[in-house]
Amino acid sequence: PVEEIKVGFDILKSLGLRHRGVNIIACPSCARQGFNVIETVTVLEEKLAHVTTPMSLSIIGCVVNGPGEALYTDVGFTGGGKGAGMVYLNGKIAHKQANEGMIEEIVAQVEAKAAELDAARKAAEELTFQAAE
Repeated sequence: PVEEIKVGFDILKSLGLRHRGVNIIACPSCARQGFNVIETVTVLEEKLAHVTTPMSLSIIGCVVNGPGEALYTDVGFTGGGKGAGMVYLNGKIAHKQANEGMIEEIVAQVEAKAAELDAARKAAEELTFQAAE
């Protein structure tokens, strides 16, 4: 039953009907991938399950499709060559990241972005409340 609930939320999230947590956009993987995309996404889903802030994360295995997909996500990682890839924040290249340590870096970036979005939402709510008084 637990997996059914998760799958149900994932379906609603993918349809844009439910906005809670990290929406991970990933490639199906191919011969161009610079790291194991499917394994990485599986680990990230588990490590990011506690994040409730609506946001998007792209995990793309190669430089052919990755940069274009990362333009539209809050946080992104694109596989490259020689054991490293690029981290994207708000659609822009942030820095190069070795595949080793990639998961920890992505989790840290997602948590930081969630805190930033939560703070902005809270500030907007306070302004709205003050304006209503």
